[in-house]
Amino acid sequence: MSFIQPWGDEYFPSPRLWRSELLSHQRLGIDEVVLQWTLWGSELQNKVELPLWLEAAIMGADEAGAKLWFGLRYDPSFIDKLRKEGQSYLDKRLDETRKLAKSIQRQISYTSHPTEVFAGWYIPDELDGNLLLDSKLTQLITNYTKQTRAILNSILPGPVAISGYTDLKTIPRKLAAQWNKLMAKASMDILLLQDGLGAKLMEPYSSRNLQRAISAAFSTQDHTVIPVVEIFEIDPRTADFSTIPTTLGTMKSRLKNARFTPAQPVALFSLSSHILRHDNKHSREIKEFLSENAHICGRNTLANAKAAE
Repeated sequence: MSFIQPWGDEYFPSPRLWRSELLSHQRLGIDEVVLQWTLWGSELQNKVELPLWLEAAIMGADEAGAKLWFGLRYDPSFIDKLRKEGQSYLDKRLDETRKLAKSIQRQISYTSHPTEVFAGWYIPDELDGNLLLDSKLTQLITNYTKQTRAILNSILPGPVAISGYTDLKTIPRKLAAQWNKLMAKASMDILLLQDGLGAKLMEPYSSRNLQRAISAAFSTQDHTVIPVVEIFEIDPRTADFSTIPTTLGTMKSRLKNARFTPAQPVALFSLSSHILRHDNKHSREIKEFLSENAHICGRNTLANAKAAE
């Protein structure tokens, strides 16, 4: 699994280009791609219109035999609006989500292999650990995710994933308990847990401890955690948050750090942004490694222990 951030100036409404992109992922051992969002921005829509690139992505996935996780709206002002407007903002989001999911389901139904294209749903509202530990907001978030999952599964049943991140200040067991409560009460299926190493929010030891604590908390439940391995570094040459590919050695180290068993699945952030759309020494080495590994091990390469050696 890997993420795609479908910025409008990079992803054009061409099924042929999307097919090529998804086939490139497959050659590197990735059959499932998470579209990080389908709508981006803080302005909600009363009448939802799918972006043209999404229709092309669905057609391209159908032709490539790839599976897509469909992100909903990514609102960069989510946390601010949650604090200021509370339930009234979330009600508007839920209304839009219902319309958006119906439009996506309809578009998928036009493909030749609708059950093969759809992998699941993804809620793009990345939850900061500190947000989960805020008692005033925890109930709002829990109800919102529970209602979102119910809406999605009433329209197109499938697994629902959500993602989260934190920093060094968080106590692992305390945060793990909160995640476990949210996942259980909201009947969520998958937590995509960012390792925080590329963004410099965590150190390898603290990142592994948090994942260990969450895995232990989830062990008796139906939900699961999948580590999101950040295969990038912050670009020191720029003032804003720009990223560049990490080294092959660092990627292998982070994959090993994220796993407790050889077959544990992981997600990458991301092949599209840092390997396929970059051309430097590190991106070429990672691409060559994954390509060779995919050829040797077959698909779902990142579930194989060899990728972490």
